[in-house]
Amino acid sequence: MAAKTRNDVLRVNMDPALGDVALAEARDALASGEWGPAREVLAETRHGESGPRWDRRSHRVRVLAEAVANSSWVERWQVLEPVNPDAALLRAQVETVRALRATLSGPAGHIDPATAETAAEAQELCEHAAEMAPGDPTPWVVMLTLARAADRGRSASRDDFWRRWQEMRARDAFNRDGHHEALTYLFGAWCGSHSEMYDFAYWLAGEAPPGSPLAVLPLVGHAEVYRAATAGVAPVLRPSPHGHWQRRVVSADVDRVLRSWLGSATVPHAQADLDRNYLLHAMVHSGRVDTDEARALFDAIGSHAMRVPWSYTGDPESSFLYWRERAFTAGTPRR
Repeated sequence: MAAKTRNDVLRVNMDPALGDVALAEARDALASGEWGPAREVLAETRHGESGPRWDRRSHRVRVLAEAVANSSWVERWQVLEPVNPDAALLRAQVETVRALRATLSGPAGHIDPATAETAAEAQELCEHAAEMAPGDPTPWVVMLTLARAADRGRSASRDDFWRRWQEMRARDAFNRDGHHEALTYLFGAWCGSHSEMYDFAYWLAGEAPPGSPLAVLPLVGHAEVYRAATAGVAPVLRPSPHGHWQRRVVSADVDRVLRSWLGSATVPHAQADLDRNYLLHAMVHSGRVDTDEARALFDAIGSHAMRVPWSYTGDPESSFLYWRERAFTAGTPRR
């Protein structure tokens, strides 16, 4: 009988709720037409005991919107509570999800009239949500997401994009989701280039205070460059043959994240597990799987593997479990 491995008892959970039980329950209720729990989990992010939690607010509104974008439940909630800023924000996020999906269904650089109409409606809803909650950065985070739908594959002016970014920064200078949305906008696959993306990532990572998750931005950039370089090629579990992950800059960036984020962070942010996945993915592919830091990260993540970035180097679940087993097998003392 074969010996059991650590992976035999781990059931990978790629739920984007990332262990937020209240969010997962609210999402399931909203999908069935009950918006009371969604109202509660969003209101909590605006005025919790320790003040607003903008990181949790943007995370929750995105997960809820992705789950109900094919229904009209949120529209019905907003009709019943027209002055509720949470209903307005979720309505804007839902329409933004629809605009992005419509954009991705067509060729880059071309927006058909129906998609343009959806994007225009989403913009109006975002502006309305921003007016209802002037101090909330989240409507501006959503508008940064929406900018991709309008500018994908086009040589568009960046003035409006940077204006949205500045409005978000004015309300929450180191907002995790807002800067990730801005970085994604600058991906070559969307509206920018590898050079622009890296310039932005290193600038923000260097400017952010100790403990800020923005330290992870360069690792997100490395994952995107690898994805673009291997597009159309069957992903593999082993590191890239062309040495993308073995470059010194990747190792230096991993060290910086371990030191400036994990070494200084106090209160985990809502998407900490996603950022841990990016860090761990870079570590194992750059030859650092047999380290105490990698094993500690696998333990911290537990079952919360994310499709991105693990899907860039194989089936996401298989890839995560493969490297997890490697880490703990390598770390087993030999007799």
